[in-house]
Amino acid sequence: MILRHSLSMLVTLSLISSSSYASEGNASPDLSYHPQGWQWYTEPPKPLDEEETPLAPSVPMTPSQEKDAIQKETQAALDTAILYPSPENIRRYRLLQDFWTNKAGAFTKGWEKTNLLYPELDYNLQYSHYNGTAGTQQATDRALENAAISELADQYGVFFFYRGNEPIDKLMGSVIKSFCDEHKIAVMPVTMDGVIHPAFPRSRKNQGQAEHMKIMHFPALYLFDTKTENYRPLSYGFKSQDDLARSFYNVATDFKPNF
Repeated sequence: MILRHSLSMLVTLSLISSSSYASEGNASPDLSYHPQGWQWYTEPPKPLDEEETPLAPSVPMTPSQEKDAIQKETQAALDTAILYPSPENIRRYRLLQDFWTNKAGAFTKGWEKTNLLYPELDYNLQYSHYNGTAGTQQATDRALENAAISELADQYGVFFFYRGNEPIDKLMGSVIKSFCDEHKIAVMPVTMDGVIHPAFPRSRKNQGQAEHMKIMHFPALYLFDTKTENYRPLSYGFKSQDDLARSFYNVATDFKPNF
């Protein structure tokens, strides 16, 4: 009798345990509990950085695809942290942000190392960015600009189309007068509204030249070859003498970059 009762209790207990296990299967598992004993073992916890590192995809990705994927993950982490600013969500975003910061630092160091291994790529060798060399660089640039101006002045004169009643045109006229006198450049001033600029008392009135040359913006400065009668734009609007010198250099070199 006792034996039968004991067996009945054992069966009941087993059913209760099975029912309890089945019901717990529908709930979130308690990951904080780890069974202990000779037939159970506890895996060592993963380092935090490893937990947060994006998993490597099963299909190989190109660097561009990989960068895009991590950027999307970073943006998603930021959006989540903003909308749901829990410490865990913010931590997730900061880890990804640190990932990009480290990559940027590694790229910078790699760039510097590349300059040593391939010095022909070092911008600083040709165009130093240090303040101590600024004066020397400016002197070099000025010499190149003066050479370009002299070259163009031997072949070209300039047309200056202006409006005598416009303040900006008046200012530009004074700059052009001083610049062309300094560099001995012939000037042909043309007034668009009939008002004569004081610096150019021998200005001509526009008689269709601007329309023929399709000039629609003023003040305008054009190079003009008196032998071939070819012309080309040099500048529009107001410019300083330094800017004018740069314009001459750009036209003479066909806008070849020097940086």
